[in-house]
Amino acid sequence: MNLNDVKKTIGEKPLVLMVIKTGQCGVCESVQAKAAIMLESHKDITGIYVYMEDAPDAASEYLAFAAPTVLLFYEGKEVYRAARFVRLDELEYVLTQYEEAWREG
Repeated sequence: MNLNDVKKTIGEKPLVLMVIKTGQCGVCESVQAKAAIMLESHKDITGIYVYMEDAPDAASEYLAFAAPTVLLFYEGKEVYRAARFVRLDELEYVLTQYEEAWREG
């Protein structure tokens, strides 16, 4: 995805989980795979993946200086960020809380 695609998706979808990664990063691949599995049980959340090499402007726009960087957007605003060391239990909790808030709101 390029920066325009990212901004469009964040603007159109109520909940977006973005993983910014590099192509030669084993941890990034693991985080992306685990995030994809999490998103299977969170149907209201759109997942997008951005490679720093392909879209350096997107990484710069969202201040992603380490890989992987995981960002959650709720109604266009960043509400969660984890970089380098992603606590998957914490991410699951945050996804659940925001998905419930969106359904209720």
